[in-house]
Amino acid sequence: MLSFAAWPLFLVKLQPLWGLSNFSVGWVSGAYFIGYVFATPLLVGLTDRYDAKYIYIFSTLIAAVGAFGFALTAEGFWSAASCWGLVGAGLAGTYMPGLQILNARLDDDHRLRLLPYYTSAFGIGTGLSFFVMGWLYSYADWTSAFMYAGLGSLFTGLLVSAVIRPQPLKNESDAPHRHPLDFRPAFRNSAAMRYILSYGAHNFELFAFRGWLFAYLIFAAGYYGVHLSAEWLSGLISVMAFSGMVASVYGAKLCLSHGRAQMISRFGLASFITAVLFSLSGHISFAFVLLCAAAYNITIMLDSASLTAGTVSKANPKDRGATLAVHTMIGFCGSAAGAPATGLVLDLSGGQTTIMAWSATLVCMGLGSALVWMILRRNKFS
Repeated sequence: MLSFAAWPLFLVKLQPLWGLSNFSVGWVSGAYFIGYVFATPLLVGLTDRYDAKYIYIFSTLIAAVGAFGFALTAEGFWSAASCWGLVGAGLAGTYMPGLQILNARLDDDHRLRLLPYYTSAFGIGTGLSFFVMGWLYSYADWTSAFMYAGLGSLFTGLLVSAVIRPQPLKNESDAPHRHPLDFRPAFRNSAAMRYILSYGAHNFELFAFRGWLFAYLIFAAGYYGVHLSAEWLSGLISVMAFSGMVASVYGAKLCLSHGRAQMISRFGLASFITAVLFSLSGHISFAFVLLCAAAYNITIMLDSASLTAGTVSKANPKDRGATLAVHTMIGFCGSAAGAPATGLVLDLSGGQTTIMAWSATLVCMGLGSALVWMILRRNKFS
């Protein structure tokens, strides 16, 4: 995950350098998830037939090529979006295949108990990425930052290769009797699809928030005449990412105790209300902006692990790879749309130099949680 924050931070420098609009910046952010979505059907779907370890290792090489390519060749919108999309494709072959590595090596009880910790590790990775990239933002250039991101991917591939024991080849009787790109069983599973659609709405909000948060805090600090270094702000975002991990695990425990669908619906409503408060905070004080940003980060993350756990719990074991592939495709379609959609709102509302435009953008983000609330509030499935 070392590469994750490279673009969200360095876009502040590269946007004026390359003359990009907020809509274009949003599409570069979205390219990461577009690459993810296009790579997912093959890379995740094949885990029903082959050991996910090898798909994972291959995908770290894809991510490394994308990061190195960005460092060496990016000079504008198209080159940046293409390389950043490759990094996202690499994530597609590590995130859910990493989950499949665990699925193949754990029994049902351990799988459901440990899954929230796995998905929360995504938050640890993003937090560390913001911390490291924030330091590089202050003391190095963007080329070096993307080179380090590529080295992080290579190191991950070597680590998994050395530590994870390979699984024996699956018997023909255990493999699904369908084409690996046939995802119809997942779409026919209505209980799983409710969680999958909610995951898409959740990701729309979450990755729009992560994609624009640094830029908004830079604006808000300047708006109130507060002098804070980029290193300090990126460190603050790192702390938020770690607190989000804790919130995700705690939310998963609440869901196990009180009913998953019911609790996720409540989390969605709470997150939307917090988004509205966050949108108003810029009109009050910078301290209130930071307070609302921290609270919003927590409410967004409360349902993060539980949505994936819901999909896993409702998936047919033989179609689990296909179901997770649909889960991640729809989820990261939401991720891909989040930054461009909110960037367009930011442009149409007056641009990144006006407080009203940022308020409208933050409300737009919160619509993701509002949709989660609507999808699951009458769900009869646990």
